[in-house]
Amino acid sequence: MDARALPDEIEYPRDALREEIDSVLPHTRQRTFKLPFQGETLWVKKPRRGPGFTMYGLQAAASALTRVPMLWPPRVSRGPYGLQREADRLGALTRKGWPVPAVVALSDRWLVLRDNGQCIAPIVRGQPPEGRSSLLRRLLEFLQTLHADGGWHGAAQTRNFTQLGDRFGLIDFEDDVEPSMSLPMRQARDIALFALSAARFSDRDGRLMEALLADAHRRAPSEVEAILDTLGRQLARLHRVADTIPAWVGTDPPAVAALAGAYKRFLGLDGDTRSTVAS
Repeated sequence: MDARALPDEIEYPRDALREEIDSVLPHTRQRTFKLPFQGETLWVKKPRRGPGFTMYGLQAAASALTRVPMLWPPRVSRGPYGLQREADRLGALTRKGWPVPAVVALSDRWLVLRDNGQCIAPIVRGQPPEGRSSLLRRLLEFLQTLHADGGWHGAAQTRNFTQLGDRFGLIDFEDDVEPSMSLPMRQARDIALFALSAARFSDRDGRLMEALLADAHRRAPSEVEAILDTLGRQLARLHRVADTIPAWVGTDPPAVAALAGAYKRFLGLDGDTRSTVAS
């Protein structure tokens, strides 16, 4: 497949762009890298190569053991087909008006995307507690607004949100859960992944997670809320186990423990009535 601009997308000098990418590729091991080109920042994404069977098996086992279907790993297409799949999805979302990266060019060896703003995760990390809580709650509202449009992300962690001036954007649409999950399950999975990633920032604000859960459940359609409610009860049962995993293992176990504890309080499973955090 030769380098080409996709229909309805941005036109660049094709030969010059191909030559610039070919001059950089031999000197980088990064699968996604920044490419300054004609006064603009572009991003070049190489195809996935490895099968990833180990991580897939671990995630599948976690889903089976916890009886949480939404933890089942998504399909990630590899090679040239994977690049085409992501380009197709980004094109469809762009036509719907979603703030996603514009596709510039595509070949068997790379996908070129326009810059879509600064990653929000370091911005969140640098905020004081009050600003951090406000920003994360606004991000969740933004995500659920897109859900109301009948959409989903598939990998809605904070690292895949961007700051676009005074609004937000989204990146990284490699994960495909459409074949295996209903739309309510996909949207509930988005919210769960967002809450889990937000839990990594909750150490300086003890009420943050309960506020996020209250927001998510209040805005979610009944089918999505029912899935989240079931997930919360399953996580709450795992709270004691998750809380014993040492922090040096990584950021995920403490985040799971924080989310499980928040659900335990939010659902009133610690002896209190269900939490009603003010919006």
